[in-house]
Amino acid sequence: MSLHALLSIPQDTLIFPEHGHGLQRQKRDWVIPPINCPENDQGPFPKKVAQIKSNKDKETKVFYSITGQGADSIPVGVFIIERETGWLEVTQPLDREKMDKYVDVNDNGPIFTQEVFHGSVLEGAEPGTSVLRVLATDADDAVNSHNGVRYSILSQVPEKPQPGMFTIDSSSGLVSVAMLGLVAEEVPEYTLEIQAADLGGYGLRAIAKARITVQADGMSEVEDGTLTTHVLNTATGLPAAGLLVRLAQLQEPGPQWTELAQRRTDADGRCQPLLAPGQVKSGTYKLHFETAEYWQGLGHTSFYPFVEVVFIITDPAQKLHVPLLISPYSYTTYRGS
Repeated sequence: MSLHALLSIPQDTLIFPEHGHGLQRQKRDWVIPPINCPENDQGPFPKKVAQIKSNKDKETKVFYSITGQGADSIPVGVFIIERETGWLEVTQPLDREKMDKYVDVNDNGPIFTQEVFHGSVLEGAEPGTSVLRVLATDADDAVNSHNGVRYSILSQVPEKPQPGMFTIDSSSGLVSVAMLGLVAEEVPEYTLEIQAADLGGYGLRAIAKARITVQADGMSEVEDGTLTTHVLNTATGLPAAGLLVRLAQLQEPGPQWTELAQRRTDADGRCQPLLAPGQVKSGTYKLHFETAEYWQGLGHTSFYPFVEVVFIITDPAQKLHVPLLISPYSYTTYRGS
């Protein structure tokens, strides 16, 4: 009877040969005794087959799991493993005529949809304030829901005013403020290293970065700005966080577009005012929204690589709000107040 079983350490595969032969292959990080798994054994069940151990258990706590045919997909439950001891057990007689091979299905590790995720947060934000969401996909999830990706923060740079300023929901990938102390003047930007691991956090892994801009309190108030925007994701009904927005003005000679400001939307889909009082002049302006990058970060493709909204300001003293509603295949904008 041949069995391929993926254990919790990434990419370590055990191959159990036919009865009477020795183990064919093992990775050097595993400590594996000789294994016999005879056909039509009458039990009693569950019956211990072998105790699998990793030499990494001297360095850290190791938990064991198996996945694939015979474990958590059809035929389910033929093999089980004790999570903390690593004892592999068979729960019923094996019949080569019904199935002569059990194949591992965790062939793909998680892949982040972006190498770098961006977000912003207001200085002094309370713990629990949402900042951004990361996303990693796993091709194995298309056929096995057990592979669920779990997220964790590996590091924070700089570690000021202390480590652990941010936390992440292990299931959703939502990054939030963990403690008070964000001050834009002292630390204007943080970089987080984030890990995604399948098999409930014990399987194959991927790494990405998240850059978080801390906005000064006085610059983030909408009423202090002459030009503001707000982006909503109509596919989810939620604010579009982390979307890059650029403002440009049509100027002579040329005419040509001159970039005036660049922002990223926060967890509420808003950003710092694009034009401050006294900065506005009559003329033609353009808001450029990087929608393709945003949708890619959510695991979608976008029909529009970007959205540009061109408008005219005739009264520099009047406040102007330009919202944008987006989906992967449409967008709507209008003049707000």
